[in-house]
Amino acid sequence: MKAKRSSTVLLIIGAVMTVGGFITSVVYLFQPWRTCDYDDTPSACAMLPGDAAVLMAAIIATMLGVFAFVGGLIVYLQGRR
Repeated sequence: MKAKRSSTVLLIIGAVMTVGGFITSVVYLFQPWRTCDYDDTPSACAMLPGDAAVLMAAIIATMLGVFAFVGGLIVYLQGRR
């Protein structure tokens, strides 16, 4: 019973972190809110240090979410045996 609960929590947390981190990473990678004088596409603008920090945190959150999700799957499958 405890394995089922912990695997469910890991699966939910992993899925939320993965999806949230991925969406944030894509948005910060393309930077649709930015404009620059030297190019007409926002993704060609230089990234500000704060934006780079958020992008790096989102990428790390995505990876941690994937690890948590996979860990939840492993705990769930081990509990079924």
